[in-house]
Amino acid sequence: MPRGRHRNPEPLHRLLTPTAVAGVSLVSAGAAWLLAGPDDGTALRLLVALAAAAGVTGGVVMRAWDRSAGRRVAELARERVKDEWKTDERMAELESDLEEARALRARLDAKLRAKRVEIAGLRGEHAALLRRYATAETERASALERRRLLAIEVSSAPAAAPKELPVVSEERTSAGAPTSVGYARAHAALSALVRKAQPRELPAAPLAPAASVPARRPAAAVAPYAAQRRTTSRVEGGFDFFGAAKNAAQARAAIEAVQNEDLADVVGAEALAVHEAETAEPPAEPAAPESSAQGQVIDLTAHDETEPIDVVRLRTAIS
Repeated sequence: MPRGRHRNPEPLHRLLTPTAVAGVSLVSAGAAWLLAGPDDGTALRLLVALAAAAGVTGGVVMRAWDRSAGRRVAELARERVKDEWKTDERMAELESDLEEARALRARLDAKLRAKRVEIAGLRGEHAALLRRYATAETERASALERRRLLAIEVSSAPAAAPKELPVVSEERTSAGAPTSVGYARAHAALSALVRKAQPRELPAAPLAPAASVPARRPAAAVAPYAAQRRTTSRVEGGFDFFGAAKNAAQARAAIEAVQNEDLADVVGAEALAVHEAETAEPPAEPAAPESSAQGQVIDLTAHDETEPIDVVRLRTAIS
């Protein structure tokens, strides 16, 4: 932008031509008014011609200015219309972009809501997993505490620990009581042991006259000695076969009591008492000292070299 006194030259340039035309016309008219006379016709004509020329020139200039101004106005109008069209197009584009942005926003909002719902579900699952983990940890801690207390109880009182129930077989029931098969085998083993313990009676030697030379006796054939088995020293006493003598008696007493109660419920207590009185065995007579001595069982386990019976393997084979 120009500075100084020539800052606004365009308005001065526009005012110069109209001012000059108006000034020439006014000067010519004033001179013609002042110099008007009978003798000065030529000068008056010249002044009038000059004023007319100035007026024509001013009219032409004004027309040119008018045309240029019209063209300028037309150009400005075209520019304005063009700007309006561009503005309308831009507005249409912006409106279409706005619609697309709104549609995209709606889709993103839907996706966001779906993600929020999914996140809420995942949070619920995470909370449920945390609760399950806490419950499992609590149960694990409780189990460890019970196990610790049980270990303390077992270490403090090992005798009070519950015994494992024996395997159900032909010799024992599920309650641990021996069956009739077990009693029969125990009785057979006890009888064999008693027979081994009794001293063998030697035959009486025949009375023969004394002779100076002893009679010859035929030598008996001697069977080869079997290989002697060395068994490990074991201490077994009491003859408590299968380890259930006391438990068997208690189990039989309990079973008989239950059977008697059931029978009393069916036939009556009086009939049951009469039946027990009839089936009761007479009291046994006291045995003689010799017979009691003969029937006494002697524990010869320490001197016995027979092979011991593997009861566990026998039970496994039977079952």
